[in-house]
Amino acid sequence: MLTLVIVFFVGITVFHLLELVNPVMPHYRSGVTRRGYLADVISLILNGPGLDGLTTVMATSLVLLVPRAVDVMPAIGWWGQFAIFFLINDFGRYWLHRWYHESNALWRVHRVHHTVVQMDAMSVFRFHILEGIVKNFVITLPFQLLGVTESVVILYSSIDILKGFWHHANLKTYIGPLNYVLNSAEQHWWHHSIEGRGQHSNYGSILSIWDWLFGTAYWPRGEWPKEIGVAGLENFPDDFAGQLTSIRYSDEEAIRAYSGSPTTPSSTPQTPTASTPDSAPLPTTA
Repeated sequence: MLTLVIVFFVGITVFHLLELVNPVMPHYRSGVTRRGYLADVISLILNGPGLDGLTTVMATSLVLLVPRAVDVMPAIGWWGQFAIFFLINDFGRYWLHRWYHESNALWRVHRVHHTVVQMDAMSVFRFHILEGIVKNFVITLPFQLLGVTESVVILYSSIDILKGFWHHANLKTYIGPLNYVLNSAEQHWWHHSIEGRGQHSNYGSILSIWDWLFGTAYWPRGEWPKEIGVAGLENFPDDFAGQLTSIRYSDEEAIRAYSGSPTTPSSTPQTPTASTPDSAPLPTTA
């Protein structure tokens, strides 16, 4: 657990400093003055094991305390365990993330994360508690019951924490052809875009190969979105209680509740369409 705490504090500090060097959105406020920053910190604290980063530290620690049902994993060696744990986690999280966008009910939960309008490394913690619980427990817990080695979970969680900071940091980075293998910050910022071109793409967690394989990749080389968020929900609550109770609303109801504008376009999740490396068709209306 100490390892993950160190990874968290070093990671968030480094990425916040890097955000000053080459930001995606130079007009964003930084640190505690950034809109929603304090709400993200509160979510980080109040959601306990439901979130990423520090809450991943807590979740991992709790998962590692679960008694092992069958010691299957140690028999395949450390690297074999890590490879299986990594690939199954990444594959499962791709589909889970995609379902959050394709199911109206699940989208209400995941929408909390997408309504951030000024994004930085701390934005990775803007999650509804229900989503955090599923991600950090349902996918990881079965491996612990099969006796996965503790250091495997800790290494994966360390990578996941740093990946989350990188994906959400207000920092332009480029990895070129590696975008065909890794889900980069370039791709993830397009996933957060308010524009239709990339909003329903790039569901991968660490690897982008699932997106390329299943036709949901979107990578406009050298371009970054001009605006992020969910159309019509610019005034979505930043406080924890408001986010927690927001799932009672559909997109249209949320637009009326939070902005009083029933005619503002909605961003109800659509079925993603296949894309090419350079362009992707606009999502169709469900």
